[in-house]
Amino acid sequence: MNINIYSPELFGALVKETSFEGKTESLTPLTNVTFFLGAGFSKSWDNTFPTGYDLFNFKVDDYSDDLSEFVLNIGFPDKLDYSLFRDMTYYLSMQKKYSVLKSRYLDTYNISKIENEINYVITKRFNSLCRLNYLQMSTGKMKFNSINESQRNILRFFSWIHKQTTGENTIPEGLRPHFITTNYDFLIESILDMIIGEDDSYSLYTYRGISPDTINNIKPPTIMYNHWLVNSLIKVNGGFEIFKSNKGYNLNYIIKNDEDLKKNAPTLILPNREQDYTGSYFKEIFPKAIRILHESKILVIVGYSLPEEDALLRLLIRQFAEENVDLSEKFIFYISTSNEEEQYKKLHSVYPYLNQRLKERIITYSGTFNSWIEEVLKFIS
Repeated sequence: MNINIYSPELFGALVKETSFEGKTESLTPLTNVTFFLGAGFSKSWDNTFPTGYDLFNFKVDDYSDDLSEFVLNIGFPDKLDYSLFRDMTYYLSMQKKYSVLKSRYLDTYNISKIENEINYVITKRFNSLCRLNYLQMSTGKMKFNSINESQRNILRFFSWIHKQTTGENTIPEGLRPHFITTNYDFLIESILDMIIGEDDSYSLYTYRGISPDTINNIKPPTIMYNHWLVNSLIKVNGGFEIFKSNKGYNLNYIIKNDEDLKKNAPTLILPNREQDYTGSYFKEIFPKAIRILHESKILVIVGYSLPEEDALLRLLIRQFAEENVDLSEKFIFYISTSNEEEQYKKLHSVYPYLNQRLKERIITYSGTFNSWIEEVLKFIS
């Protein structure tokens, strides 16, 4: 295969080469593709989806008296921008991590309550900026009320990807997609829910890295998935649907009232000067994310800028190709609105062994995810 062709064309060619479709004479080896999705992916669907600078920039007493009291008590202004928010969460996490640093009136119990309060506030603020796509009880699906042409293309694209794998005879064949995302929202689940058919739920075929007690208040049909049927979705920063339970976690896409949210807010990793992934949920899902990356041959990074402060996530992405010998048999597609020189510079900071010979394994695209998808769809048609 000529791998020096344009990004959308090369991706389309790789999908056709690894798909099981039309290859009935012999077994088609399973090829894993992982989509690593950042905030830019959600904005490609709807530009009202907030970035971190939007979401973590607010006046605290507009949302919570308790949080306002804490912020003022530690000497912060009641108006937090993104930088101050990170300072606040860093202060709180260090108080939690090092007991000797605990201030006079902070203890394990009110720290836990403050953390819950912050997660509640962020959930409320997100919904004030861009309403979450909650489960529709009448249909049992996460459906969007209206779809524009650009969104329809995204659905076409993932529907096409979804059709490239099969599990006939209990043997997985073809190209199987997996998803790792830094986003809290429900977008990728909603897309998966819409492309699999009216009578199915995405949760029947998608492993979340944890086995929840309930999904939308219902006990899951199984506690063990079958490899020949299932892809994975890992939310490395938590999500608005992930709630702690007595035995572990529940996944709940049903809209909740304020009182319930205040009692038990979603599990989220918040921006911090030193990201803290030591909680039980994150300890469980990180090894799963690493295994997905190890087993994948194609990595597609969408809308994630690889910021230096996300040191642990950059190290996680490095697991896709830990050494140069790993990348020699793999492909990385990086889709971003920054120019290709800047993209390569960022990737080189994650994969420092990159040289001219391996550079052909890095396929950059300067533009939006929507425009990239349009060109992929043109190629495959």
